Amino acid sequence: MPSSSNIPATDRAALAGIRVLDLADNAVAYASRLLADLGAEVIRIEPPRRNGMRTAPLEVTQDAVVSCADAFWNVNKKSITLDLGCADGRRLFGGLVAKSDVVIETFAPGTLSDWGIGYEQMKSRNPGIILVSVTPYGQTGPCAKFHATDLTLLAAGGLLSLGGYPETGPVAVAGQQGYLAAAIFGAVATLKALLERQGTNHGGTNHGQWLDVSGQECIAFALEDAIPEWYLNGSIRRRTGDQAREAGTGVYPCQDGYISMVAGRLGTAKAFKTLVQWIADSGTPGGSELLDACWQDFKFRQSPHGIARFAEIFGAFCASRGKQELYREGQALQIAIAPVNTVADIVEDPQLRANGYFHSLHDDALDRDVTMPGPPYRLGRTPATLRSAAPLSGRHNRAIYVEELGLSEGDLCALTSAGVV
Repeated sequence: MPSSSNIPATDRAALAGIRVLDLADNAVAYASRLLADLGAEVIRIEPPRRNGMRTAPLEVTQDAVVSCADAFWNVNKKSITLDLGCADGRRLFGGLVAKSDVVIETFAPGTLSDWGIGYEQMKSRNPGIILVSVTPYGQTGPCAKFHATDLTLLAAGGLLSLGGYPETGPVAVAGQQGYLAAAIFGAVATLKALLERQGTNHGGTNHGQWLDVSGQECIAFALEDAIPEWYLNGSIRRRTGDQAREAGTGVYPCQDGYISMVAGRLGTAKAFKTLVQWIADSGTPGGSELLDACWQDFKFRQSPHGIARFAEIFGAFCASRGKQELYREGQALQIAIAPVNTVADIVEDPQLRANGYFHSLHDDALDRDVTMPGPPYRLGRTPATLRSAAPLSGRHNRAIYVEELGLSEGDLCALTSAGVV
């Protein structure tokens, strides 16, 4: 990677000078979005005809029909169209590989090699190329060529079994969380590969590598101690839903929504004592009952009766209080209470606004400014930034094919007519 001392102050992003070719056809496009936020030049390569990301999920606004997935995952990127299934398309792709650092792809294992543009062919054009293959099950093994939706990926990795309520079947977490997890691990692996490549730059030759990222393994990694618990104790983790595990710890309703609280043994003894005193002092019916000695017994607080009775009393306490009021007062008493924020709450959150988390970008599809979440971290010397909204499909065809690869305007028109670009 380039030395920061050689980068102009206005371009001193962590990945300035790094070029990424994005071939992802699903939420794995988030991987290159993360790299783009860090300053990499990301060129999204799309089929000449509309792809799935630009058609779902759709949101109808007063101005247009737009894809929210495309709008979020493709911020800070350029877009070109290219048909990799034909010889001319593969030839142009080879020219791009020669000028790039990273390729991120989500094709079924063996697809790129069958087209003659696999890792070995890429490496022959560019020894320093880093190929990042993110697939449901990895490049090898009996399931390697199986397809997967986000739901089946969560299931195969084991996380789906933990989602939902004890009395119902498994419930998936909202959004493309399986593929997004794989995208995050893919981005992290890419950064590590770029650092390793920098360390192998001997004699002016960079050495790349092929990164194999399995979505199933990324999900299995998210099970925390569930797997060791099985191996050590033979115990299978079960679904608990939002059921409180003990009095004072759980999700509770309030006047305008819900709050989440940890004030029992899972928190601190002091917090629970402060909590019950707060409730008793409020005059809430039954509140003084919480000062009885039995509520200092962990077993009682974790019994079904203790959990249910506390929820009844605390529910009456919260009924006339909003989640922000409970949050402020609880935090002041050093009780771990947090509002269960809706999306509308997040957009108006004063903490996020004060830190400049949200950014305004001009969206060409809507021809107006839109608000986007920014990077959730701050790098003091190499700041991550939002520079441009997701581009229209093929927006940068001329800049890449004519101005960089040297095609004539006539060649570009011919390839466009033939459906190659």
